[in-house]
Amino acid sequence: MKVKEENIVFLKVSSWKGISIGAGHFYGVLIDLVTHESVELSYPLTQKEADCLNKKAGFLTSETIRTVGYKVGEASDRFPNEEQVITTAKKQFKKSFPTAAILILGDHALAEPQQVLVGPKEFKNKINILAKQYDKLDWDDVVDRPMIEKIEEEWQKLWPRKYM
Repeated sequence: MKVKEENIVFLKVSSWKGISIGAGHFYGVLIDLVTHESVELSYPLTQKEADCLNKKAGFLTSETIRTVGYKVGEASDRFPNEEQVITTAKKQFKKSFPTAAILILGDHALAEPQQVLVGPKEFKNKINILAKQYDKLDWDDVVDRPMIEKIEEEWQKLWPRKYM
């Protein structure tokens, strides 16, 4: 199972939901592990979504909607949920990064196991098991520390980029 770091793209999902009043959308950006080149994700608005955004923005007349409002099919980076961001990323990442073979949900700046969304089966399965175990542990708990170190060691054996 040979994985090269130049074939890895990260999907970073963000949201102000629960942080900012009225926020309810999710955003996604694809980030190349080596070049740090990034591509913001978007999708075409449905009629229902365009109507909702127009109402929320106060674009209530047909003239206002025609001139400055949201329209069906218009690209939007405001996803209604995290699942739609992930679905779009799975379809888009190879178009944006043709040499990419692996898509990871998380942050390219973190040196820890993170969920693999797309990739070679053996690599994906092993990393995802480690990521699930890792997420359950508490960094501040002395009891968890040996297990954290064991998981990190196993992850380093699989991960193509070596961290000190």
